[in-house]
Amino acid sequence: MTKEMELGNFQKSVDSDEIKTMAFEIIGEPVKAVSRICEQWGEAEDEVREYDVYVIETDAGKYTLKKTGSKEAQIYAQYLSKGEFHVPQYVGMRQAEDADWICMKYVEGNDMRDMTDETTEKAAETLSKIQSYFWTPSMDKAPENEVEQRFVEYWKRVLRRASSVADDPILRKAYQMFLDRQLTCPCTVSNGDFLQWNVIYDGENVVMIDWGFGGMMPYSLDIARFLAHATETRSTFPFYMNDAQKELFLDRMYEALKTKISREQFNLDVKLATLNEYIEFVEAEEDEDGWYLEHAQALAEELLNL
Repeated sequence: MTKEMELGNFQKSVDSDEIKTMAFEIIGEPVKAVSRICEQWGEAEDEVREYDVYVIETDAGKYTLKKTGSKEAQIYAQYLSKGEFHVPQYVGMRQAEDADWICMKYVEGNDMRDMTDETTEKAAETLSKIQSYFWTPSMDKAPENEVEQRFVEYWKRVLRRASSVADDPILRKAYQMFLDRQLTCPCTVSNGDFLQWNVIYDGENVVMIDWGFGGMMPYSLDIARFLAHATETRSTFPFYMNDAQKELFLDRMYEALKTKISREQFNLDVKLATLNEYIEFVEAEEDEDGWYLEHAQALAEELLNL
């Protein structure tokens, strides 16, 4: 009988002088041990991804060392370090072989694939604090850095995605509603991949990690991504969240946003962004059982009947 593999992240011990040296240069402490972050993404033993992310252990504590692009380093150094946000504490960065490596304090805890009412409210608190601080009415000026350039990249991407529903009149019309709103929707510093395994509950706060896809984008994207792929039956991702918790999350998000838009517009923005989430997985052909297409069609009908 084949052993069922547990999906999700795990660590494996590695011995790399290069990683130890780089970590020492940033942290200033001798390295005791190094582990690499891996992900078991499928049921087979070989369905494993090894990330360029390492957990560094020193006498002073544990750190995360991550190979990334300059944009993520910029998000941490120039944006997330500005306030008391629930994100990993930025330590520093180094360049090596045309790549940027960033170092943050390691966050102990568990991801949020099993939501509770408490963690739902804390997740809303974490996200709303960041969104409120960097709230921008619209992205109608030329981007000044890579973080702001992210909106331009995002806009090109969703325009290309529209072609995947061009032959479906209902989805095409509803997705056009989404596209039209993106040019006027308020923007903020966004994580870009706000899924339940990219947040850690440390027992007190919900900490948002992995900002590699982050940048200045419409505020509704992170909200929708967090809700769209979590279900009571874990139908898509292995994330549990019930409908009452989703409503609780939306209520707390709206209440905490310092810059108010109408609740009606807020709800519409999230629904439009949720449609984008569904169509993303249809376009990527990651919808083997048709769950995303079915939900995209139902939501499109709802949007067109508003």
